[in-house]
Amino acid sequence: MKIVVISTTIMTLPPAGYSGLEMLAWQQAEGLAKLGHQVLLVAPVGSKQVPGVELHGTTLGEAEAQAFTGYAHRLKDWEVVIDNSWEKWAYMGKIEGQLKIPVMGVLHAPAGTMYRKPPPMPRPCMVCISHDQAEEAKEIWKIDTRVAHNGVDMNFYKPMPEVKRTDRYLFLARFSRIKGAHIALDVAERTKIGLDLVGDDKITGEPDYARECVERAGKLTGAIYHGGAPREKCVEWFNSAKAMLHMNQLFREPFGLAPVEAQMCGCPVIAFDNGAMRETIKPGETGFLVKTPEEVVALVQANSVADIKPERCREWASQFSIENMVKRYEELCKEAIEGGW
Repeated sequence: MKIVVISTTIMTLPPAGYSGLEMLAWQQAEGLAKLGHQVLLVAPVGSKQVPGVELHGTTLGEAEAQAFTGYAHRLKDWEVVIDNSWEKWAYMGKIEGQLKIPVMGVLHAPAGTMYRKPPPMPRPCMVCISHDQAEEAKEIWKIDTRVAHNGVDMNFYKPMPEVKRTDRYLFLARFSRIKGAHIALDVAERTKIGLDLVGDDKITGEPDYARECVERAGKLTGAIYHGGAPREKCVEWFNSAKAMLHMNQLFREPFGLAPVEAQMCGCPVIAFDNGAMRETIKPGETGFLVKTPEEVVALVQANSVADIKPERCREWASQFSIENMVKRYEELCKEAIEGGW
């Protein structure tokens, strides 16, 4: 198949630091090429080129609408588009009747934040990154979607025997309220556990909230704020933590890469039963799902993660491998072409 993979204009690929959808777009393009497909990757100039992948370079940081004008004319020569961008201008080609090939728009954020209503096409094809996100899309738009779970590199996120696992808990996410750093700090204060907080506090969009959390961590015995970390360092954090506190109480998580990455490294995860967490965490075997912060406190006080085996965490998380993700997109591309989406 001849497949176009569209990324954002935010960063070159593969991303140098920790990232979400841009890394996934890179993995889609590289993985589909390895399966023998011809791939055109739309990404900023400076992105790495790999065998089987042709790069159409956009300008780093330019508006997605402007970037689209530079590659729109090329899409007609391909068979299917996987659009990971935020605004998904490839849909405009379909709406205007200028583009006949299928366009699969991947939703990398909660469905309700992406569109008020789906693009006005007879058969808008959207790919959700979890079944829960697909349910949300159906609730608000009354349409069916396809599901392709995100993939994580099992060769990168893996157990490190040389790293000693400690008794400290880990919070790893950007410092935005929906990610729940304040909840993790509440738990640490109430239970007196050691807590390492890792994540960006500069580009979260909530500087006051981030500053309050960082200052609070500095005053709380046992809590340490470490700032942002590259992917390599995150693997070390996942290998050294007793468990990860994924405090998504306020956020219907569409997938959540960090909890899966943690489990691949053998680290249990305590998360709120919100969004895709029930798909990515096996309660009692790889972590726990809770409804309230009080339940988190109770689990920590009872040392409930002590009986969870690191091997089981990795075994469970293996279903979310890059290989499985790429095979799923291959299936969807074939379905889209044959079905005339």
